[in-house]
Amino acid sequence: MKQYKVYLFDFDGTLFDTLDSSTYVFKEAFLKKGVQLNEDDVLHYTRVPIPETYRKIVPSYREEDIEPFLNLITELVNSKESNKRISIYEDTYDTIIDLKMSVAILGIVTSNNEKHVKDVLKMFDMDFGLFDVIVGNETVKETKPDPTPILVALDKIKEKFSLDEVVYVGDAVNDILAAKNAGIDGVLLDRHNEYSNEKYTRINSIEELLK
Repeated sequence: MKQYKVYLFDFDGTLFDTLDSSTYVFKEAFLKKGVQLNEDDVLHYTRVPIPETYRKIVPSYREEDIEPFLNLITELVNSKESNKRISIYEDTYDTIIDLKMSVAILGIVTSNNEKHVKDVLKMFDMDFGLFDVIVGNETVKETKPDPTPILVALDKIKEKFSLDEVVYVGDAVNDILAAKNAGIDGVLLDRHNEYSNEKYTRINSIEELLK
C-alpha cells in the first residue's frame, strides 16, 4: 500500500471497538425519548449524524430538542459505564507505534468528543504523544461527509505536506466521502467484510497500512 506522510484516523470502530459502549449510550439516550432501539440497528445509527437519526426515529421531534439531546449523548459517552465497555482492536497499538516510528504524522478526526478520545487513549496507555492532532465535535460541529473536520485537522499540523501525502482511514462510507471532499485519499477499514461490493480502497486490518 502507498505510504503517506500524514495518517488521520476515525476513532469509533477504527482504532477502538466501541460498539458495546455505543449500544449502551444510544439505547439509554433514545429510551429517554420513548424510543426503544433494537441492538442490531445501533451500528447503523453510529455511522449516521445523530441529528439525522433523531429526526428520523423520534416521534414529533422538535429542532430545539436536538442540542440538549446531543448534550445527553456526550454525558453518557463520557461516563464510566460507557468507558468500561470499550476495548482496543488487537491491531491498533502496534500499527500506531510502527507508523509513529516511521516518522509519520498521526491524527484522530472523529464525531465523538475530544475529552472522551483522550480518556480512552489514557485507558490503553496511548496518551504519550502518539497523535499530533485530535479533532472532535467540540472543535467542529459539521459532521462527515462534510470535509471540515479533516480540513481543520490538517490546518493544525505545523509541518509541511501536500494533500497527496495524506490519508484518512475510517470504517464507514461517510469517512471515505469526507476524505474525498477534503481532497485526500480515503481507506475504508472493513473489518467484517461489510463493504465487499464497494469500489473504495478497502482493508480488513489497519496493519495493512504498513504493507
